[in-house]
Amino acid sequence: MSRQRPPEKVEKHYRTPLAVANSPAWRCLHYSAKALWGDMRATLTSFNNGDISAALSQLKHRGWTSSTTLAKALRQLEAGGFLRVTRKTVGVEKGSKVCNLYRFTDIEVFEQPKKHIPAVKATRDWEGFATLTEAERAIAEASVPEPMSPEKLAARKKRTLQKLHRDDAETAAMARFDAAETAVRGGGVTAETAPITGPPKGQISKSGNYLEHV
Repeated sequence: MSRQRPPEKVEKHYRTPLAVANSPAWRCLHYSAKALWGDMRATLTSFNNGDISAALSQLKHRGWTSSTTLAKALRQLEAGGFLRVTRKTVGVEKGSKVCNLYRFTDIEVFEQPKKHIPAVKATRDWEGFATLTEAERAIAEASVPEPMSPEKLAARKKRTLQKLHRDDAETAAMARFDAAETAVRGGGVTAETAPITGPPKGQISKSGNYLEHV
């Protein structure tokens, strides 16, 4: 009687379903959007779909450094029907302390009362694109940067003014330091410009308790 091999332990992993990978919408995504889909998918468990975050602060350890690139990738994934928002915030500039939350449309969402996330069946919204042309148009429109809100524009102007004032202050401080250093160096003898004095070459000089030939 042959002995059966024990089942191998399967490590945690995530998969890209072929239905997703072969869809017209997926083929139109930029590589950054596909990378973001994978990084977000890596945080998926059996019950947290709908509670998936894409905050830059949480994705920095995965190599994300640009909020502009991250926002563009998110817009493409939403336009392609791969992600949907489950919690929409008003934005940090308006005082919000929470981030947006998302769900993968190919997976069911279980109710999460504490975060006010209702149960949702898998909608597979990316299947709504019948042709590559339709998907390309939607992804291209989503790739255009969104117009900046008045709050973000005011915040950016404030940061720019603060930086200009800081640079002016640093320049003025350095100018005063250089002027003071020039006055000190120009008003007296410095170590660099002082002449070297001593007994003529070839004479005997007494230094301390011993004789030294100069």
